[in-house]
Amino acid sequence: MGVRSPGLARGGGGCGSRCRDLGRARAPGAPPPPAAHPAHGRRRTVVSAPVDVSVVIVSWNTRDLLLEVVDSLRSTTHRTSYEVIVVDNASSDGSVEALTERHPDVTVIVNPDNYGFARANNIGFAVARGAAYCLVNTDVVAHDGVIDELWSYLEQHPGVGAVAPMTLHADGRVRANVRRFPDLRNALGDHLWLKRLLPSVFPGRSTPLDTLRSTHSAEVLSGCFLMVRRGAVDEVGPLDEGFFFYGEDTDWARRLRDGGWDCVYHPAATATHLGGGSTAAHPVTYYLAMEKSDLRYWNKHQSPRARDAYVAIRLLHNLASIAVWALVWVGRPRQRDRAGLKVRGNARNTGWLLTHLERG
Repeated sequence: MGVRSPGLARGGGGCGSRCRDLGRARAPGAPPPPAAHPAHGRRRTVVSAPVDVSVVIVSWNTRDLLLEVVDSLRSTTHRTSYEVIVVDNASSDGSVEALTERHPDVTVIVNPDNYGFARANNIGFAVARGAAYCLVNTDVVAHDGVIDELWSYLEQHPGVGAVAPMTLHADGRVRANVRRFPDLRNALGDHLWLKRLLPSVFPGRSTPLDTLRSTHSAEVLSGCFLMVRRGAVDEVGPLDEGFFFYGEDTDWARRLRDGGWDCVYHPAATATHLGGGSTAAHPVTYYLAMEKSDLRYWNKHQSPRARDAYVAIRLLHNLASIAVWALVWVGRPRQRDRAGLKVRGNARNTGWLLTHLERG
């Protein structure tokens, strides 16, 4: 890994209350903070001046989106002192070169391989100087003041460990980015489609869109744009690197909740989330990553009996999806490309579930 560490990026503001969370002590029994990775390559000395927020962006072959998100953060952050750390997962599209040319003050960490989302973020946390970490996807466009508003909320609410903005589709529709913790009722609602028949009994994980107009405590906030207090991370630990991609935000939310920290959805801050930045070109791989991550969560946080019931639900879902999409492939030639991806993805997931079930 190569690291280039520039000077302080500024959006205004002095040290203020950001200094209160800068200590690195961790609670007894909590996982240690991510260690340095000597095998990644050389490091340069990191500037030690603290900032309010360390924005950490993980990038993998999303050159144009990466440039756009950094541009948007630069133009919309006014009062908050911050740094931008980009952790590149061995992109081959010229992302690093383009970024360093346009934004030479951004800290860039280049991994020798695709380390996944959780591990790459943890590498960014390890060099961060902020009193809060802000995870931002490359397929996000920051709206005016979003960093300022989220940081202000954390400053004013010391019991809040994580806060997230309202995110919008490209056409301005509100995205369903607040979710419930996984349980069997939600799994039946989502994976066997019972939420369409009995939404009050089997609601699924996504909360109703009409609840997303006001600030409120939430169970799970999307990791696409998420500001987390450093002190909370020191207590509950960084992202679980066993989640390669997807699901790490749900696990983190559970650990924050179990550690006594509140997670808050705050729609006074907004951003656009385009979606699919790093996954669009590899949908079948993405389907399997989701399957693995979901099962990892159930292994960690649910009983073996509940986990086995969840696996049965997923197998039924996958088999039903294979049958339905196979019929689509036969009967609707214009949708054959999509139907073929769905059949292959669900078949691959089924095979993996049957041969790689984890225990405990």
